[in-house]
Parts: sequence; structure tokens; C-alpha cells
Amino acid sequence: MAEPYVIKMPQLTDTMTEGVLVSWEKAVGARVERGDVVATIETDKAIMDVEVFRSGYLAGPLAEADSVLPVGEAIGYITDSAAATVVAPAAAGTPEPAPAAVSLPEGYAVKMPQLSDTMTEGVLVSWEKSLGDKIQRGDVVATVETDKAIMDVEVFREGYLSGPLVVADAVVPVGEPIAWLVASPEQVQRDSAAASTGMAGKASSVHGPATPVIATMPALVSGTHPAPRPQQGAASPFARQLAGQQGVDLNRLRGSGPAGVIVAADVLAAGGDTAPAASTRPSEPAVPGNGRAMTAIERAITQAMVASLSIPVFHVTVRARPEALIRAAKAHQISVTVAIAKAASQALGKHPLVNAAYQPTDKIVERGQHDIGIAATTEDGGLVVPVLRGVEGKGLDQLQAEWTPLVEKARKRRLSPSEYTHPTFTISNMGMYGIAQFDAIVTPGTAAIIAIAGNGPEGMPITITADHRVVNGAEAALFLKDLKQAIEHPEAWLASTGPVIPEGNYDVQVLVIGAGPGGEDCARELVENGVKTAMVNNAPLPGGECLWRGCIPSKAWRAAADHIRDREHDAAMGLSFGKPSLDWVRLEQHRRGILQTRGEMALKTDQGMKIQVLEGYARFTGDHSVEISGKDARTLTFGACVIATGAPAFVPPIPGIQEALKSGAAVTSDTVWDLKQPPKRLCVIGAGAIGMEMAQMFHDFGAEVRVLEALPRPVAEMEKEIAEQLMKAIAHNSPRLQVLTDVKVAGVTGQVGQLAVRYQIGEEAATYNCDLLLVATGKRPDTSGLNLAAAGVTLGERAAIATDATGRSNVPHIYAVGDVIGGYMLAHTASQQGRVAAANLLGHNSVRYDAAKDCGVTFTRPQCAFVGLSLEQAKAAGIGAVEVKVPMSIDAKAMMTGETDGLIKMVADKVSHRIVGVHFLADHADTLVGEAVLMVSAGLTLEQVAEAIHPHPTQTELFGEMARRLLSRLRRSVKAGG
Repeated sequence: MAEPYVIKMPQLTDTMTEGVLVSWEKAVGARVERGDVVATIETDKAIMDVEVFRSGYLAGPLAEADSVLPVGEAIGYITDSAAATVVAPAAAGTPEPAPAAVSLPEGYAVKMPQLSDTMTEGVLVSWEKSLGDKIQRGDVVATVETDKAIMDVEVFREGYLSGPLVVADAVVPVGEPIAWLVASPEQVQRDSAAASTGMAGKASSVHGPATPVIATMPALVSGTHPAPRPQQGAASPFARQLAGQQGVDLNRLRGSGPAGVIVAADVLAAGGDTAPAASTRPSEPAVPGNGRAMTAIERAITQAMVASLSIPVFHVTVRARPEALIRAAKAHQISVTVAIAKAASQALGKHPLVNAAYQPTDKIVERGQHDIGIAATTEDGGLVVPVLRGVEGKGLDQLQAEWTPLVEKARKRRLSPSEYTHPTFTISNMGMYGIAQFDAIVTPGTAAIIAIAGNGPEGMPITITADHRVVNGAEAALFLKDLKQAIEHPEAWLASTGPVIPEGNYDVQVLVIGAGPGGEDCARELVENGVKTAMVNNAPLPGGECLWRGCIPSKAWRAAADHIRDREHDAAMGLSFGKPSLDWVRLEQHRRGILQTRGEMALKTDQGMKIQVLEGYARFTGDHSVEISGKDARTLTFGACVIATGAPAFVPPIPGIQEALKSGAAVTSDTVWDLKQPPKRLCVIGAGAIGMEMAQMFHDFGAEVRVLEALPRPVAEMEKEIAEQLMKAIAHNSPRLQVLTDVKVAGVTGQVGQLAVRYQIGEEAATYNCDLLLVATGKRPDTSGLNLAAAGVTLGERAAIATDATGRSNVPHIYAVGDVIGGYMLAHTASQQGRVAAANLLGHNSVRYDAAKDCGVTFTRPQCAFVGLSLEQAKAAGIGAVEVKVPMSIDAKAMMTGETDGLIKMVADKVSHRIVGVHFLADHADTLVGEAVLMVSAGLTLEQVAEAIHPHPTQTELFGEMARRLLSRLRRSVKAGG
């Protein structure tokens, strides 16, 4: 490097025109390697790293911290020598002369975009705009060919399209100019130039000449992992990635880079000669004739095949009869391809190692999600592998809806990177071409691929090619055995065509016990499909705990408390309405009116849908019969039954607590609704969702509140940092509310209005005197009145009925849903489980409840909410997950309303980029979580959320911001070899 290398202010977003130099991460004279972060800058959206991709020594003059610099301006320099720590800016900044044949206009360079993490170059396929055309923001000006697809090139500036234009079919490195935008028609140049003659190089995004690029690197193959760092010396991140792809041992190379660093050129020069013995191959003989250049997709396939040579593989074949699967696919109006993918997912669920991958060095990545790549032929005879993501958790209708546009885009080679990268398992089907048998090639990032040949007299050959480092022969054989079973007997997992309710001379086809959200939704789903259904409810009106003792009444109180709390922000906005006062009688009239109205509405709907609603208590007398006591007493026989009886409040065995409950000095979440007035001093035992909601509400109503929690943190069901930040927000905003954790309650004494609660924290004993005690220690199922033994139904942990993901108990025709089965004791969870049970009774036995996509809101202030998995949960499930978070304090809408406490976290799979969880602490999390639910339940990727247009100023903007930040971090991690 004869001339110093200029470190410029990078353009990190399309709208960025300048940046603030926040800090230097390296000092003048420090040794800098490729991929090092030398500084941080603040863009119009975030604080981000400045990486360099040259080796050398950091030299000045350095831009000062807090200085504002235009994009492309020098902020520092890199020199060959540690002694040259000061550079004359004029000399260092002098651009190299451009080739005489090319005259570059004053304007904005339209560059070859990087459309996937592994893309290093692209082919200019066509120009969609002509020289001199007026260009608007977002216009597509050209199409380029990557290693997998033909994609659009959009611009985000206005101007007129000018030359020199790169000619069609030219190969251009990523980041190099393919055209220019100029300010006026008079400035348009009408030249053309091939990329190899001088268009590529160090072109400024503002103006200036360019230098040619002499060599291009091969495209990296998605899913490959970098080679281990050499035992001595260093290697650039790109060199490590290339070495991992080509099986080159870096320990046997001598680096040609500065200070002996191994660079990509060293790996290319070594070829396969330095690879371990298992990956060596003979040199290829010279071939006479004039060869044409490979297309991008042909080069990508070549690289993938070379990389596959380093994988120790074996092959196992089985023959399966596909006729039943073909008939079932036709009956359900899905393609056989989708049916095979779902069958493969059934077998992968039993043999997860087949869905895993080898990771250098000596690691195995296990994946819970089944992202199945299926080879498809393009219109021009090429081959691409679109990926059906999350096959294990989706129904056939959804998979077909996703596959139809995927395969159409694949034929036209219009797939986006998120639609073809990082499968966890692959299927190649050449049976449609009459091929009798073949072997497929497993590529890095997967442990197995199956090759499906044409059906013959002995069946359809299915051959697995497996990576022996991950999958042994016995595992592969068992996988094929289960795959053969899934293909030949699809009725075991495909949605069937009719109900599975036992037939017989029963009073009703299905009996539902309990009329809360789970029971009511189940019964409604059944009668909508023509099933004669009765529902037994132990109260005059349906609704269950959610309506009468939980969600609805508590949020009526919460709404009143919120209006009181909101007055705290009035003064900051220049408003004055006086101190709010609470009329408890009016509030209770309002609350009770809501409950009565909704209960009557629900009953009218149930009866209108022809559900036989019975009031009373049901008790099993056999596995197909119950006895009902109460208003509608009778005996009843049924074909199938769904138990949805909920769970009452749990009261721990604390000395004196039962006496306090009987006298009315203490209440539970079931009995708190009978209060004649709010307490002045309240003690709450339990800091779960119920305890924390009630504690804050009564605090807002004017009470002094103390919460005693046995666990180390409150709302333990929420993500750890969310709970911790909630504690800080409460301590800051709620002076009369104290939350104590790691507490052991010793006893309760006293009478109505005068209670003493004794407790201990560590070695310290204390007493809290209050006029009311709320016991909020959760709920626990109580099935003692059901006489489950008569029906043969067994219990699982914590007295809950044991069920599978469909709601089925150990008795095949008896299901249970909602709080009575444990897990998330939430109204919407019960509703979903009720619908799942109904679907399975109707014969759709591929429908499952998936707790990994469930959600919840705790109506504290700020509110806690979640959907999907936390980072910790995702890693425990075998997902290589990463997270990004953003504080509410940077959000414009939160600043306007004075609600800046809290944060939002997004969790995603760093391979597939699928969003698997979002977690909130925010004042309006109950409205924000809805969009996050759709992200997780639909399996959206970071790219899809990043590209979605969110309105401004709203807090939903934060989803797009987080997705873009995490994508940026993942891209930088890939570049750095992480």
C-alpha cells in the first residue's frame, strides 16, 4: 500500500448524507486488521460501527469526536508503517487517475447492490430505464443476476440516468458503479463501459474518477462456515470463509498480506492442495476449445460442489409406495411436493440429527425448525432450491399457499435471498423425469438430502445422502423407515376428511364442561360444523373466569387507574385539570354493567348457534356419561367430551391465612370483586401478573401497597430484563408501592381492617400492618368434583389434566383445554386450545397448539407483554438465536406522551432470520403486541419486517428499526467471519 488508505464516512442508510463521529475505538499508531472496528458513528437512525477492510496502522489527522462529516469525507487514514502516524490530507486524498477512455460525470453513482450476505458480484442482465430518463426515489433502473436469482436494482435518489452505463452481461463486483444519476438532462453522458475496463473501483458516491478492479473473488456458498483461525499468525475474515468453503487448511499457508496475514488470494492460490486428505482431488486436465464464461448460478453450483467434496457422506436407500400419499394430496388439493415435505417433517421430528448440521470445528448445530429446501427447475434450465420454512408448525393449506408463489418465482429466478438461503434439510425429486435412481449431493449447512426417483414395480426409491460427522448409518436407516411409514400411511398425520367423534346412540355428540373462553370457543366451532353439542356451565351466564373474575373486571379497574395515572403527564403538556378523585360506587356500577351485558350477549350467541346450554355441575359416571346436578339436573351420554373447567385461585399453606379469608380480612383474585371500598393499606402476596396488576391499580387509587414475592423477581413468566426494568420503573414512579422479592411469609394474624403479615427476607424478620390482604399466588386446577377416575382420565403435574398438543387426554375421546391443563393460564390460550380440540374432533389432526407462538400481556404500568420465545428459551430449543433491543426513551411518540419507561426486544434465528419472539415493557404494549403476534405466528423474517412500511410517528416504527439493526449486525458478523 504505497499511498495511505483513506477511511471515509460511510453511507450506512439510503437517507444518510452525513454522520457524527461518536468515538474512536483505535488509537493513532494502533495496528488495524481487516474487519476491525475503528470508530463508531451516529447516523440519522442509530449509533453504528465503522469497519475497515485494509490492514495497516491507524494514522491521523483523525476527525474529532462529535464532529459532523458528510458521507464520503475522510475521517482517518491507514498506512503501511507504524512510524507514519500523520498523513498530509491533500496527498492522501488525491484520487488515482481514471483510465482515459472513461469520463465520469458529476453525480451520484448507482452501484451493484449486495442482495445477499454471500454475494460478491453480479451480472447486469438488463436496463429498465434509458439514458436521460427522469428517475424517482424507489424506481427500478436495472435487473442483476446473483448466484441464485434475477433481482431488481432500486435507487433512492432523484435525477437523470447517465452513463457510462455498464453493458448487459457484464460482471460487476458488489459496490462498484453501474451507472450515474445527474441533476439535469444536460449533464447526461451517453457512454457505455464494461465493468472490466474501468467502471469499477474506488468511485465516490458524490463524484470523482474510478480505478479498475482486476480480479474477482468466487461467490461464497450460503450455509458454509469459516475455517478455524490459524494456530499462528492471522487470516482475514474473507480468507477464513473462503477456506472453510474450499476445505483449505490455513495452518499450511503463508500469508502475503501485511504482517503476514493470510488473505483470500492466498487461499485461491493454494486451491485444494493444502486441504486435508479427505478433501483433496486431482488437478483438472486442460480442455481444448473456446469456453464461455459461467453464469453466476453455474459458478455458485460449482463452488457448492467443490465445498461438498470435504464432507464425508454415505448413502442409504429405501423404497416406498407413494399411492396413498398421492391420493391424499389430491383429496386435500395440495401438491405432492408439499405432501412429501410434510411427511419428511414428520420423520425429522423423530430424528432431529438429520435436521442438524456440522459446524467447524467439531460442533453440531441442532435446529428445532424444519426449513426444507426443495430443488426446482428454472425456465432457462437452471436449478434453485426455494425453502419452505417452519414446516413442522404449519398446516397443509398454509404450506401450499406459501409454496405456490415460491415455485413460480423460482421458475423465473426471482427468489429473494430469504426465500432460498439456509435450509436445514433438502429434497431433490427427479422422479418426475423418469429417473430410476440417483444420489443427491449434501452441501455445507445441512446434514442430509434425500433423492426421490421415479415410482417402479417395487416402489419409489428414496436415497438419503448424509454427513457421517452428524448422522450415523443406523439413524439414517431409522429416518428412512419413518419417512416410508409417513408416505405410505398419510392418514396418521394428514388432516382427515371427516369427524373422529365416536358413533353411537348418545344424547349429544360432544359434551363441553365449562363455558369460559376455552369451552365456549370449542362448542361454537363444533356446532358451526354441524356437530350436536351441549355445554354445561356452573353459573347462569357463560364467560368463565375471564369475564367474571379476571380479564374483563380487572381491566375495567385498570382503565380507571390509567386515567388517574395519566394526569401526572398533564403539567408537562401545559394542562391543568385538578386532582382526580375516585367514586368507588360509580366505578363498580360501570364494571358490573360491562360484565352483565357481555354475559347476556354470550348466552344469546350460544343459544342462537344451537348450543344446548345447561346450568349445573357435571360429574363423570363413566367414560361416555355424566350426571349433572343443579338447575338443569339430568344424566347425559356423549360421544366425546371436552373439559374446560378452569382453575381457581391457589392459596398456599401459610399459618392464619385460611382464617383471614373466611373472615373477609383477606381476599383472593376470585373474591376481591366484592370489596365495598378500596383499601388504604394493602399487602399482596405474590408478584405474578395478577398480583402486580392489582398492586398498581390500588396504588393508583390511593393505597399504600407492599408486595411480597417468594421468587427472585416479579412477573417471572416474562423475559428476565423486562421484569427487571419493570421493578426500576415502579421504584421511580410509584412512591407508595414497594415490591420485595426472595420473601418467605411466616404468618397472618388480626381481623378485618387490622391485619399483621409477618415475613422474612434472609435473616431479617419484619411485619407489615394493613387493612386488606390480597392472596395472588396463582391458580391451580381443582378437578376433585369431576370424578375423573370414572372416565379413566389421569392427571399430570400440579394436578393438571395431562394432554398432548391437540388437547387429547389419555382417553382418546376425552379432551381438556385451558387452565385445567396448566401451562399459560390465559384466556386467549384457552380459546386457541378450544379451537384446536374442536378441529381435531372434526378430523383435522394436523392442527396443534404451539406454546412457542403464544403471547400474553400483564397490565401493569408500563405494561409487560410477550409473544414467542425469549433468547434463553430459543437457545434451549436448539435455535441459534440473537436479539436486538431498543429503549422506549428514543421513540418520538413516547416522548410526546411522556411514556418513555421501558424497552422492546426482538429475538430472531440468526441463520434463517425468522423472528421467534418479541418482548415488551411499554405503556401501550397491549396494542403493539398484535403486530408482533403476526410476525411470530406467520414466521416472518427480519427482511420482511425491515422492508414493511410503518407509519410515522407511531411506536410500530420500532419494529422496522429493530429488524434493520439486527440485519446490519448479522451482516457485519458474517463479514467478520463470526
